[in-house]
Amino acid sequence: MSKIITGRVITAEGIPLPGVAVTNGRDVVATGADGTFTVDHFGPFITLTRPTGWHTDHWFRRVPADAGDSAEIVFELHATEQSLPYQFMHITDTHIDMAQPDQWAFDKGRLTTPDQLKEFIQDLPQLSPASRSVIVTGDLVDHGSPEEFAGLLDAVAGAPVPVNLVPGNHDHMHAGRAGRISRNNYIVNDGDPGLYESLVGPRWFSYDVAGLHVVVMDWHTHELGLDHTVQEEWLSNDLAAAGDDTPYILCMHDQPGHPVMDRLPRKPLATFSGHWHTSRVVDIDGVLHVNSPTPFFAGLDYSPPMFREVVWDGTSLELNSRTMPAHYLHNPEHAFDVDKATVAGYDAKSGSSLVRWRHQLAGAGHRAGLTLAGDRIFAGSQIEDHPAGTVEALDAESGRLLWSASTGSAVKTRPVLAGEVVVVAEVSGAVAGLAAGTGERLWTTPSTDPYRRFAWQSPVESAGIVVLGDQSDLRALDAATGEVLWRRTDLSPHHNIVTHSSPAIVGTMVMVGFWPTPNSPIAVDLHTGKSIWPMPLLQDDPWDAARNLRVTGTAAYDDGQDSFLVPAISSTAKLDRKTGSAQWTVQHEGGYSPSTPVITPAGYVVTVTGRGLRMLDKDTGGQLWDAAVDGLAPFPMTAYRMKANPVMAAPAYEESSETLLLPGLDGVIRRFGLDGTPAGTYDVGVPLAAPLVAAGGGSYLTVGVDGGLLALDLGAGS
Repeated sequence: MSKIITGRVITAEGIPLPGVAVTNGRDVVATGADGTFTVDHFGPFITLTRPTGWHTDHWFRRVPADAGDSAEIVFELHATEQSLPYQFMHITDTHIDMAQPDQWAFDKGRLTTPDQLKEFIQDLPQLSPASRSVIVTGDLVDHGSPEEFAGLLDAVAGAPVPVNLVPGNHDHMHAGRAGRISRNNYIVNDGDPGLYESLVGPRWFSYDVAGLHVVVMDWHTHELGLDHTVQEEWLSNDLAAAGDDTPYILCMHDQPGHPVMDRLPRKPLATFSGHWHTSRVVDIDGVLHVNSPTPFFAGLDYSPPMFREVVWDGTSLELNSRTMPAHYLHNPEHAFDVDKATVAGYDAKSGSSLVRWRHQLAGAGHRAGLTLAGDRIFAGSQIEDHPAGTVEALDAESGRLLWSASTGSAVKTRPVLAGEVVVVAEVSGAVAGLAAGTGERLWTTPSTDPYRRFAWQSPVESAGIVVLGDQSDLRALDAATGEVLWRRTDLSPHHNIVTHSSPAIVGTMVMVGFWPTPNSPIAVDLHTGKSIWPMPLLQDDPWDAARNLRVTGTAAYDDGQDSFLVPAISSTAKLDRKTGSAQWTVQHEGGYSPSTPVITPAGYVVTVTGRGLRMLDKDTGGQLWDAAVDGLAPFPMTAYRMKANPVMAAPAYEESSETLLLPGLDGVIRRFGLDGTPAGTYDVGVPLAAPLVAAGGGSYLTVGVDGGLLALDLGAGS
């Protein structure tokens, strides 16, 4: 005979509350007219669904292992005002880190401290006064250790608003980080949720705010197959108890894919997630999917630390994406705070004599930059508060807008012109072909999986063939029609590390690198997609591949030496084009450097992200010179960094003057001689993450992070 749990739900005055949902982690029951409930003992918790207009800090109870045949539990609720519109805050991937840097962390150093999160939470009444609760969607801590959980719980204790915690994969890592391929062909780490349950609480639950039902699930154990059937049974019971007419949102650590979405009893209004360390807002079949970046260090998509305010008006949701004020990064090198700098208009100081003209794109800029084709410019933009983006065409001489075309999600890639078709990739993985003269949509090739495709790498074209995609779905399209000519889906299982390396095409060879898998770059035939170099084998622990060549950016081709220069995490490699073998590999402290090396007569110039420029000897990789750069960038954009160093973009090589022009996140362009000697600066006044594009006669084009497309005259020195 199973143990029976009985209990009551009452107000602070002892008045019974009927119709309140209570769950044992599988079954869901409602309290009767007298506020009582009875439920089987199933899991370690009895959990209350906090109803609209009520709140309690004690919304779950642990069932004692030594309880008798029955146990009684009492929940006491307090009335709370929840009028519309109701605003809450979404943050994710706090990664509270109490450990010293380890091998896994590459050059990350320590991530978020408990004091940072605590200060941020305590300041919410001033920082975001309308936010009445917070949800944190996983990777709350970095190693899953008891010490980190203690720091986390201390940080949220005494919060001025309710803070709801969702588990992520790092929260289940206390037993180790061994990688495995899940039941859905997803590279994840193994996990044990026991410590999380013992120290934090339930891993799936629900609550209501202002008529909105909020559902929390544990994505990691669901993906591993540890408890997916139980979670799905609970969800079905929970939504049935909430009622078919009750709108709900789903909060998980990872963007839920087909294994979750296809099995939902009914569609949510939206999902909120993290895991990818990216900023991505898409609409899939009428459901808004909000994937948010890290709040206390820069993202893997090179987004600055951010958080999102979410407003529920009783019918729909509205997003307000905000850059984290530098004060909460605990970085004394920041001199000032910039809020919403990647979303709203930044003060570009475009009255500078350097700026010949400025055009504001419909959304913000990123690091991909623009395409200059003859007398026309093509550029994309990102809109972080909606599932939207744009592609715009401008006259290169005047900056006059020729046309603007809307896209279904943000464009963080550089458009490519193939004949008279502009090909653009959206963050959802969808690809569009637009008429170069008018912006009319000629064709659309839909994303192969809009849940899983996170497109940040720009398409590349040769001979009317466009190649783009990630290691789980590398594709070649006919530029004229969008027809898929070939696909490679065998390169790697799916995982959450976004790709920033576009293919490099040399003749009929397509070369591209990824990380963590495949663990070395690949080369395929442009026309068939068949492998040219031997394919690397997938290791037993897929994450072990992260110890090999971890490609983070697009390679450069040196035709004089018939070799590729490949940017990777904390290294640069030179590969023989014919065989793919490494001729040399040089380590440096550049971390997640996404920028393409620059080939000059004097040597190879690499961007050491977060530090400066370095020239390497072509034959040996030996360092010829190193130029450190410092400056007061308003926010960090380099993955896993809190320090806002200005260096991230690659320099432009100006052949006529034999100098390098390095754009900076501090709004300054620095000129260097080929011997590394500083040769002048240009204060543009807006953070620059995108490279400069030469437009002739000392003129350059670029896109600021504010979405301002700038035509600059840099011929006159500093």
